[in-house]
This record gives sequence, C-alpha cells and structure tokens, in this order.
Amino acid sequence: MRVSRAIQLCACLATALAVAICSPSQGRAAELPFEPNDSLTSAFGPLAAGQPYGAGLESPADRDFYYFYATAPGAGAVTVTVHNLGGGSALSGVDATLLDATETAVAAIPYLEDGESRSAEAHLAPQKYFVEVAPSEGSGDSYRLEVGGALGTYGTISRHCAEAEQGAVAAKRALNRAEAKLQRVVARLQRSRYAGPAARRKAEAAARAARTLKAKRLREVRDARKSREPWCSIGP
Repeated sequence: MRVSRAIQLCACLATALAVAICSPSQGRAAELPFEPNDSLTSAFGPLAAGQPYGAGLESPADRDFYYFYATAPGAGAVTVTVHNLGGGSALSGVDATLLDATETAVAAIPYLEDGESRSAEAHLAPQKYFVEVAPSEGSGDSYRLEVGGALGTYGTISRHCAEAEQGAVAAKRALNRAEAKLQRVVARLQRSRYAGPAARRKAEAAARAARTLKAKRLREVRDARKSREPWCSIGP
C-alpha cells in the first residue's frame, strides 16, 4: 500500500512539473521555447496561426525576425499581435514591424509599453512575410508574438504552383495541336484553288475556324502563364 501511494505521489508531481514547464501562459517570454535569430536571412518560421512565440530583447541592438506564408488567393486578412511582458530597463518598450518579401514595411505596432498588448491587421497577397521585433527604447523586455488569419504552409504554395505549371503545359500542348491543324487547313485551302467553288468555300470556312481556334489557344496559354504568379515566384 505504501509503495502504491508513493507511485501516485510521484505521478502527481511529474504531471504538475510538466504543466508548469509547458504552459505558455506563465508570462515571461524567456519560458517560451527559443530565442529567434537576429537577421532576416535566418528568420525563424514558418509561424503557425494561433501559436504563441516569444523571447527577450537583451540589448538595444537586439532584433528578432520571424516569417510566415500568406496563402489566401487574392488578399487575405492576417493579424499580428504582440504582448510586451516587461522586465526591461526603465521606459523600455517594444516595436514590431510586418515586412513583405522586399523588406518593405506593410504594418507596424510602435512602442508597446510594459504589460501592453496591441494588434495590427493587413490584407496580404500570397507571399512570404516577415515580422521584426526590436526595442523601441531601452532593452531587456520580453514579449509574446502571435499571428492569425490567412496563413498556410509552403506546401500550399508549392501545390498551387504545380497545378499552374501543369495547366501551362496542357495549354501549350493544345496550342501546338491548334497550330498543326491550321497548317493542314491552310494547305487544303491552297489546293482548293484548283477545285470548284463549293470546295473553296468549305476550305475557307475551315481555315477561319482553325485561325479562331488558334487565337483561343493563345489566350489560354497567356492565362495559364499568368496563373503561375505569384505562386511560382515565392521561395521557401
């Protein structure tokens, strides 16, 4: 009986310890699982919607970079929320900036004071985006970052690109067939000069139809090539 009670006590203590370690609501971002890299080229990600991320800004020059993929066709709404968990020097604060793939600012959350939370929303075309978190003044503050909305994985982007590429290949094949048919019809039209009026009229009608079909296939090729963007230009 004593052995059984000891085992139960150990199990309860282990469960409590696991909850204390894993809970993201403990307040300090230092308890969150990582310190992100300090350059855009080595940004941490991709971020998942609704998942908290965070760290501490240890010096006035500290910069934390994250990235995520916006994957909604057109322009989907994405929300970035930052919580300043405090712990820094007097008058310290946190800035957050949403950047597109060209490092152009899309939205910003300036000067978050200790204990303050704020969000910024932007309607983003499909692309890879970055979030920069940095001290607005002083240093030492910890923070928690969350993103939500029209986010996805690179697999979504890759799938859209593959589908568009397949469509472009199919459209090109259809154009090649239309061009070959037009060549045959034009040759038939030339031969019809030695035939009667009815044969010539029939050959001319076939030539007009073949030219119309080729023009249609050309438009389809142009549309298929356009459909590859922006998906096939987004890097991992």
